[in-house]
Amino acid sequence: MTAGNLVLKWAAAGLLAIVVAVPASAQSVESLADALSDCPTAGVTQVNPDGTRPDVPCTRQWVKGKVVRQDINMSFEKGSARLTASAMGTLDRFAAALRSIGSFRSFSVEGHTDSSGSRALNAALSQSRATAVVGYLAGKGVDRSRMSARGFGFDRPLSGRNAADPANRRVEVVAR
Repeated sequence: MTAGNLVLKWAAAGLLAIVVAVPASAQSVESLADALSDCPTAGVTQVNPDGTRPDVPCTRQWVKGKVVRQDINMSFEKGSARLTASAMGTLDRFAAALRSIGSFRSFSVEGHTDSSGSRALNAALSQSRATAVVGYLAGKGVDRSRMSARGFGFDRPLSGRNAADPANRRVEVVAR
């Protein structure tokens, strides 16, 4: 089953927050890792309000309140949480990028499905897929305590789409 757009599209938004949402085709997993960094290389103004340079060029305050969402095209074996070779390759690159930046914000991996099948089946499948992604990343050296897995089944379809739309089959990585 092909997933959609991680925040992870199998192939994660908050009130009063800046949302960074970039199509998978325009942003790589390496860029996603940088966006999760405690000290991102882009999008940070390194000047104090009075025009002087800060004593510390980058701190957690620079990213506080910034919501990061990116969808990475991923795929799983049909009806299961087993990652395909292609998905493992994508996650290998993401894990390597996270390890290379060192310190990064905690994030959740959120699984979503379309409405084909029962609510219970889709809830379990979306949770299993999100858990599989977290487990895979942890196995590649990403700190498990910085990740969580959540499954939403078909309860959170993409904006403007009904729950039956296959585009809703996705896993998103979300940092708030």
